[in-house]
Amino acid sequence: MSAMSADPRVEGAIARGGEPLAIVAEITHRVLNEYTHAIAGLNRAAAHASDAGSRTSLSDAADRLRAYAEAHRTLQAPLARGPMDLGGYLESVCRALSAASLADRQVRLSLSMEPVALEAERGWRVGLIVAELINNAVRHAFGGGGGVVRVEVCARDNLVLCRVSDDGGSDVPALPGRGSAVIEGLAGELGGQVEWRFGRGGATALLSFPLTSPHR
Repeated sequence: MSAMSADPRVEGAIARGGEPLAIVAEITHRVLNEYTHAIAGLNRAAAHASDAGSRTSLSDAADRLRAYAEAHRTLQAPLARGPMDLGGYLESVCRALSAASLADRQVRLSLSMEPVALEAERGWRVGLIVAELINNAVRHAFGGGGGVVRVEVCARDNLVLCRVSDDGGSDVPALPGRGSAVIEGLAGELGGQVEWRFGRGGATALLSFPLTSPHR
């Protein structure tokens, strides 16, 4: 793996064998660094390509990889503590996912976000869940065609509700896999749960969890 600079807090956490989020952040940092090197290599190859078609193909590949890197960056573990605006954060995640892999599949994201202040570590987990639910909808709901995925966030009393729904036509749920296990595990860490509904009008996943952490 390529050499790079890292946040001293992260390196210290790894040396102590603790602070799992800091370790995840360092892994993400290293992955993003590899993206940077790959993009730079494609740009160099494009600059030295002998024909216009090759230059265009290499430049397009670099742009696509750059979009994937940005999507990865929005989902990196937070090092800073304190509250975040959950809706604003999820909007940035959705924009990055759309640019990376949804727009060229004619999948549109529709967002409805109410202001919800949430601890950064918990908001990050919600972002991971939403990203997996969106990707799951793209894989299973539309059969290779386009469609709409709607993401909604609100808070009611002490409960945060996050709904991800699609307008796909399948009334058969996808078989449980690693993605659903990750989603359920993250929901459990939030002290919440995910409920699934499937029908001919599409699928809906509803994440609900307490606004304040149950682990305090």
